[in-house]
Amino acid sequence: MKTPSPLRLTLCALGVAALSAGTAQAEIVAAADVGYAPFAMVAPDGSYEGIDIDIAKALSEQLGEEIKVIDQPWSATIPGLMAGKFDMILAPATITEERAQSILFAEGYGDATFGLLLNARNDDVSSLEDLRGKTVATNKGNLFDRWISGEAEQYDITVARFDKHSDSAQAVATGQADAAVMYSASAGQLSKEQPIFKPSSFYVDKQQYFGYAFNKDDAELRNRVDAALECLKSKGEIAKIFEKWTGIAPIENSMTGTAVAGYGPEGLTGYEAGDHEMACK
Repeated sequence: MKTPSPLRLTLCALGVAALSAGTAQAEIVAAADVGYAPFAMVAPDGSYEGIDIDIAKALSEQLGEEIKVIDQPWSATIPGLMAGKFDMILAPATITEERAQSILFAEGYGDATFGLLLNARNDDVSSLEDLRGKTVATNKGNLFDRWISGEAEQYDITVARFDKHSDSAQAVATGQADAAVMYSASAGQLSKEQPIFKPSSFYVDKQQYFGYAFNKDDAELRNRVDAALECLKSKGEIAKIFEKWTGIAPIENSMTGTAVAGYGPEGLTGYEAGDHEMACK
């Protein structure tokens, strides 16, 4: 578990980017799985919107640098980051030690509870037993894929894998799949926006968090974004953004408002211990 540190604000007019002037980039390119509601979606005017898009805008203001968001299938994000095709992954990647072996994480910005998206015409799913003999859609290669694959044999579940989150949801809408595994926030938002869907009462809470990811060799950028996230948490901005898009207030002691000592997720590979002051705009 992460150990929260006290939020220590400094009355400073300079932004986080000023802490490392001379090394700052003119533009930070961030890959997002656009279509993964409510984190990143296409707005009616063709621009991007969602939780991660609003956070990116707030981070850009805090850092004094533009975060340019590009669309990438989830399955291509980690390989693309490691290959240097972009600077960060702006998506709710669940923080795990396995992933921390190959990429750097900033501290978590949300709580990674997950559940199922269902077709509103179908019965609720209150336990894994309700999925026996059913087809469950998931994003190829992500946490949900590994979780449902681990349960598939015991419950006779057929796993349908898709490159994009939106394709998994579409499979439920068309009857190609009986359910799709996703974050609880995503299932709630899609159900609110599209009456064809409903969230399951079943959910999984592994007390894990999701966070933004960076190339293993770019601790400087990770650390600046980490410090900027702490500033946003201290002002309640991340919690407000989550509530705006999901209609649900974050749980008590949620990672949306909890700053973590050092840089990165405490206790995992890539974590840098030590206190640091926040220079918040």
